[in-house]
Amino acid sequence: MQTPSAPLSPPSSSSSSSSSNSYGNTGTGNQTTSSSSPLPPSSSTPSSDINMPQNSSSTLPPPPSYSSSTINVSQNSTGAGNQATSSSIPPPSSSSSPSSSTFVDGSSNDPKGSVGVCFGRSGDNLPSPSVIIQLLKSNRISKVRLFVPIPAVLTALKGTGIQIMIGVPNENIMQLSSGGADAALAWLKANVLAFVDASQVCYLAVGNEVLHTDASLTPHLVPAMYNFHKALQTLGLESTIKLSSPCSSQILSIWMPPSNGAFAPFCLPAVRSMLKFLSETGAPLMVNMHPFHSFIKDPLSISLNFCLFQAKEPPMLDHGLQYTNMFDVMLDALAAAMEREGFKGIPVMVTETGWPTAGNNVATPDNAAAYIGGLLERRLHGIGTPKRPNQAVEVFLSDLFNENTKGGQEFENHFGIFQPDGSPVINVTSFT
Repeated sequence: MQTPSAPLSPPSSSSSSSSSNSYGNTGTGNQTTSSSSPLPPSSSTPSSDINMPQNSSSTLPPPPSYSSSTINVSQNSTGAGNQATSSSIPPPSSSSSPSSSTFVDGSSNDPKGSVGVCFGRSGDNLPSPSVIIQLLKSNRISKVRLFVPIPAVLTALKGTGIQIMIGVPNENIMQLSSGGADAALAWLKANVLAFVDASQVCYLAVGNEVLHTDASLTPHLVPAMYNFHKALQTLGLESTIKLSSPCSSQILSIWMPPSNGAFAPFCLPAVRSMLKFLSETGAPLMVNMHPFHSFIKDPLSISLNFCLFQAKEPPMLDHGLQYTNMFDVMLDALAAAMEREGFKGIPVMVTETGWPTAGNNVATPDNAAAYIGGLLERRLHGIGTPKRPNQAVEVFLSDLFNENTKGGQEFENHFGIFQPDGSPVINVTSFT
């Protein structure tokens, strides 16, 4: 898709008397900044001053539902402790989780199939930026997602060649929506370009799970995205820095079977506006996607091994397409939902996904290794989905470190690939 030469026309931003002060996220990368102003944190502000509690300012919608039609499963089976149902997904594998020496995330030559990591700061024992950069480089991790622009981290990343996705905090969105392109340009210059070269910035993530967590910000999200696009055009960076907004997977009301994928009514108008913007600018739909959460919410309908890339025959059949894992089901449900709204071909980027190693009976190092290993094998080999077999998916793993101050359920603190001291939490084969 080509970026149009004519100026884009943003939808109008309706006014609101109150703004959100939370950078909410129901996944694992919860972030919050201490200011509602779009102005940057001071360059002298240490990264430890960034607080990231988990919170939400609105009632959450119900989880996506299953549709009973068009699923063809030839035998009922259960995962770990699961009971068979008519919509059970493939039986668990008898094979054990993979184990090997050390975790190495090799970067792909094809950026569309590459794997990066999410770097949160919800911990009181995390290493210094220089140590973090050394860890990234020694493991050949070529992309990192920052939920907020932290000056010390951006400065440490400068000149490393590591590509960066930088997040715009939710609490900045309302001002950036009403302030026009000038406000977005000032934000970029002060928060990003003052610390790192534009050549290292690959994505701008405007907000995080806004549609799922804060209805008061929803009318302001896409106008803010248009303002940032205009700012990037002013800088001549619109073709190298793509911008989108990470959504919760709960923007879907139906995702099984994937061909029935549909967006939830509560967010449909905003999703349509966002998809129009993404189609015009050639940017991906960003989604935080966790099969782990899907399994623990509905273990009777989803087998554990189906979520861990370990399911054997028979696959789940959906209109002739064969599904052997939950990750592909969720991706293709999103693709089908976009097509249902008249948008075909917009790529999907997974901006956050992972599996915890503690805090739940299925949160174990072996299960995490199986899930992360399955992702690395598929993404780094450029494997697409049944619906989009030739379109590899860019993925950001959650998280770089175990973070001990996230709050929420205990497993939220255990999504890390590494301990804060740099030792690996899980052992995964290198797929370089």
